[in-house]
Amino acid sequence: MYKALFLMLIMLLFVNLLADNLDDKMRELQRIQSQLETTEQKAKQTAEKRKQTESEIQRTASLKHLSDQNVNKYRSAVLVVRDSLSEVERRLANANDRLSNLQYAQNAEMNMLLRVDRSFSAQQISHRDQRYLQSLILHQKRDFDILNGYKASLVHAQDLHNAEASKINRSLRTESQKNKRYNKQISALTNQQKKLSKQEQELQNNIAKLKRDAAALETLISQLLEESGRSLPSYEFTQIKIAWPVKGNIIRSFGQETRSYNTSVVSNGIDIAVHEGTNVHAVDDGEVIFSDRYGGQGKLIIIDHKNGFFSLYGYNSDLLVDRGDTVTRGTVIARSGATGSALEPALHFELRKDGRAINPVPYFE
Repeated sequence: MYKALFLMLIMLLFVNLLADNLDDKMRELQRIQSQLETTEQKAKQTAEKRKQTESEIQRTASLKHLSDQNVNKYRSAVLVVRDSLSEVERRLANANDRLSNLQYAQNAEMNMLLRVDRSFSAQQISHRDQRYLQSLILHQKRDFDILNGYKASLVHAQDLHNAEASKINRSLRTESQKNKRYNKQISALTNQQKKLSKQEQELQNNIAKLKRDAAALETLISQLLEESGRSLPSYEFTQIKIAWPVKGNIIRSFGQETRSYNTSVVSNGIDIAVHEGTNVHAVDDGEVIFSDRYGGQGKLIIIDHKNGFFSLYGYNSDLLVDRGDTVTRGTVIARSGATGSALEPALHFELRKDGRAINPVPYFE
């Protein structure tokens, strides 16, 4: 008899240890799954940043390509203006030489004319030769005036070419500076892209490791569940999506922060505005595990859906089910109200997975 009792105690101790080990593994699995969700979210955000960076690189590269074209265009224009200016300067130098020669010839002829006036007889030059010399001087003066006009036009052309060259050089300097900025931006963005790609790869490697760890842990938990006679939550509802508990506008979203009396409160669920006394329906099959007043939740109902999910219904005016009752999808379980911390008639609804509050909106049909 004592031996049988001893064996029973040993088996009971073994079962307790097995249950404790199972609970530890379940908590570890929840931790890994939570870490996996966080890492996947980070990987998604990193991938989006990387794509944005790649788009920015392409946009900046396009701008740099246009800038390169403008730089080449301005450089070609500088060469054209420089060649044209050199031609003008060559013609101007030639005109100056001709003016100097003409001035020299005109001075010589003027001196000769003066000598003729003083003593044309001594030089044996007739009056007809004197008139010819005067005509020649007038002709040279006309040539001098024409050449001076030509020189003035060349000087004006030189000024225009210099002004155009200065304008093009300014544009070239501005475009070259812009081009350097684009090069720096592309270099910085490329480094950022490499860094993000490395981070994304590290996160993907971490995700793969977490998935392997989760899979191995799930296998171990399944073995422990089989040994203990318990079953793993299915996390599946009777339908793909759960039903809405009431129909109305969401006036407070999941995760929304509310500040009052120097206190910050983050919503673990959603508040749906409805008229007081509106029928509140169970979102899916389950067992009522709580039906009573509870603090700021007012009159509260909690349903265990036996699949790893729990649903909470708060702010009610009347509770129509009791603890231990079995309900089906769409069962009227309460009348909405404004009890607890409600500021207006509404239903406070929460969905919890393994006890952790999650956003219920994606689960609704």
